[in-house]
Amino acid sequence: GRDRMTELWDINDGNGNLTGRTQERGALQTPGDYHLAVTVTVVNSKKEVLCTLRSMEKSVYPGVWENPGGGVLSGETSLEAAVRELLEETGISARPQEMVFLARRKAEDFFMDVYGLKRDVSVDELTLQPHEVDRAEWVPIDEWEQKARSREILAGEYTDEFFAAVRGLVK
Repeated sequence: GRDRMTELWDINDGNGNLTGRTQERGALQTPGDYHLAVTVTVVNSKKEVLCTLRSMEKSVYPGVWENPGGGVLSGETSLEAAVRELLEETGISARPQEMVFLARRKAEDFFMDVYGLKRDVSVDELTLQPHEVDRAEWVPIDEWEQKARSREILAGEYTDEFFAAVRGLVK
């Protein structure tokens, strides 16, 4: 995240196509308009998933575990946003070609693009973003999937295909 006052989002139609319009983050969206968000499911060779704890200062889902991510800024591709958000929130620097596209979920007023990344890094090496992320933890993939399916942990997608794709990253 960055200064929320000036964050602009591109507006997509219901098929995910750019409309050419933008709006400020947090502004009321017209029904039928969608913004684009991204999340990155980071896995390691121990078959664990990196989860970050949303800051208690956040207006939406404070204190909830999730995978790092955020809104795609106007002019950015979802891949560029995934690389940027991961770096901002965790300090993990990934090259675009390391990111694996896993899924797109259509929600009520946004699309969520989910990327996967395989990276062995200790929690101590992470640089967590103040006011955004309070903690980070590696969670065994079975526990992560179970908690994601019950929405205890926010994931980018919740289908069998998605969970299979994440498991495919750690094969």
